[in-house]
Amino acid sequence: MTEAPRGPLGFPAYRRIFIARAISSAGSYMQVVAATWYAFYLTGNPMSVGVLSALALGPAIVGSPIGGSLADRYDPRRLAMVLSLLQAIPAALMAALAIFGELNIGALYVLVFAGAIPFSLNQPVITLIAPYTVPEEFRQTAVARTSMIYNVTRLLGAVAGGFIVQALGVGFAFAANAVSYVAVAVVLATTHLVSEVTRRSATAGLLSGVREGWGQRFLRLVAVGVAVFFTLVAPIEQLMPTVAQEHGMTASAVGILVGAIGLGALLANPLIGRRNNTPYRRRQLMATGLFLAAIGMILLSVTPEQGIAVDVFGATLIGFGWEFVFVAGQSTVAVEVPPDIRGRMMGMFFVIVTATTALGALLVSLLIGRLGLLPAFLLTAGIVTVAGIGVVVRNQYTPVADRDPASPADTARTP
Repeated sequence: MTEAPRGPLGFPAYRRIFIARAISSAGSYMQVVAATWYAFYLTGNPMSVGVLSALALGPAIVGSPIGGSLADRYDPRRLAMVLSLLQAIPAALMAALAIFGELNIGALYVLVFAGAIPFSLNQPVITLIAPYTVPEEFRQTAVARTSMIYNVTRLLGAVAGGFIVQALGVGFAFAANAVSYVAVAVVLATTHLVSEVTRRSATAGLLSGVREGWGQRFLRLVAVGVAVFFTLVAPIEQLMPTVAQEHGMTASAVGILVGAIGLGALLANPLIGRRNNTPYRRRQLMATGLFLAAIGMILLSVTPEQGIAVDVFGATLIGFGWEFVFVAGQSTVAVEVPPDIRGRMMGMFFVIVTATTALGALLVSLLIGRLGLLPAFLLTAGIVTVAGIGVVVRNQYTPVADRDPASPADTARTP
């Protein structure tokens, strides 16, 4: 008699998606380190890194909700496969131009933007695949485990990207990312979903789904917390070359610091399973994440006298906060939102995540240029702390039934 799976990794389809996300995030973070370092190397201006980040993330304002709508109507596995192949093309072109010494700042901007278009469409699509590779009772755990492997490879990919750039040049990091997208498409081609995705008819509109979702108070609260974090904290990952330059560090240090964010998120992931099982606790996680990130920003702003250790610790705390905020927000959409609008709400979730990060990259880089690193980070840390306090206060209005993980109301709502 075959023993029943004890978790999502017991299902072959989920394991394949697990591998696909690992490959994709490792390649993506190699490119993040390579592209941001190269932009700063070419111009010496932190604003150029902010512009690059805005171009990389800006298409999500339009692309993510469209991708979410497509995921509500069509097979998300096939959509993700096609979009992954489209992502490989600009990365391969950047690799070729860089290797032959022809990649200037204008070409870098254009190709990063071109790759960001299918990426923005794919984010909500590929995110929804993992929960549908397992039965309903495993879906919440599947979201957390997928985030965990993302952070493992975020750490390894960022560190590897930094050393590849220093040893071989940016072209090889771009090439690794192009290969990773092709590998993801191959994995998706061999994967079949365990559960059917709930889909609306082709006449179901994006705006009607957004209106229905926005009418729920818990989604508005989550949206505010996520927006503050990704406007003021997440851009630090893209602007890490500026931090490294202020502290006299090299490209390999950028990889280490970006990797430290991934390490913090990885260490935070095991704690989430025990604090992510009710709506009330998910909002607690979000507030805690905002507070930890604010402390990390303050530490990053201080020029270290004892080497890189203080910066690494600050980046690790930011990673803790990132994982708490991101998984709490994503789990809210994947578990609490009605199934017939879940794709569109996941699309809007990624609009908030990526659009605010793009806006924040410009805002934070402008603040650094005008005020300096220390005042800019202290100001943003203060705003993030206030937002965390606001989430705590509003969370006290959560119904008592949603605070108890054993309550019938929560059992009926949360797998």
